[in-house]
Amino acid sequence: MGALVSLSSCTIIRLPVILGYVSAAGKSRGKGILLSISFACGIIIVYTFMGLALGFISNFTSKLLWASHYLYLAVGIILLFLGILFAGLIPLKKNKVHDHYRMAIKHSSTSYSAFILGILFAFLETPACPACGAALMVIGSLVVLKGSWLYSGLVFVSFAIGQSVPVLILGFSTSIFKYMVLKMTHVEKVMGFAAGNILIVFGLILIILA
Repeated sequence: MGALVSLSSCTIIRLPVILGYVSAAGKSRGKGILLSISFACGIIIVYTFMGLALGFISNFTSKLLWASHYLYLAVGIILLFLGILFAGLIPLKKNKVHDHYRMAIKHSSTSYSAFILGILFAFLETPACPACGAALMVIGSLVVLKGSWLYSGLVFVSFAIGQSVPVLILGFSTSIFKYMVLKMTHVEKVMGFAAGNILIVFGLILIILA
């Protein structure tokens, strides 16, 4: 169920984002795969937490919906910033500003950054998504009847892993394909520019939706 609802119109927005992020930030095949796993781990942790919360805390969905405006704005700004960094749209000479710019790119390409981005996207999508929200509500209402936190945790972890399957498939495929292409044509700068622009477009979309 998690894998199926992850392809709904609400959550499918994460796929172009992970495509752009891995293409721009994954400086090697292994790094790209690690970024994909980190992003997926952020999704898994949040979906597990939210699934448990939906089952045991009243009005949790309405509280998340109230915060979604700020989440859209925050994630949109982050994607816009990452896109500008990775696309290299700011021409800089060799100076302290350039060094800070390169350092920002380095920090944005870590597994920690991918993990945080996955967390933000999971919080962003779930409350407003009729497919994911409804599925979690149904599962939550069923597992509450069991009265077992262990059982509930396992159920929601399974759902969350299903949610991350498309992300992992696309992230792994992007990492493998990117370096097959690079070995043949050496177009890393072009791919970085294109990937950065993907992030910019989706950042602007989220800011407008906010």
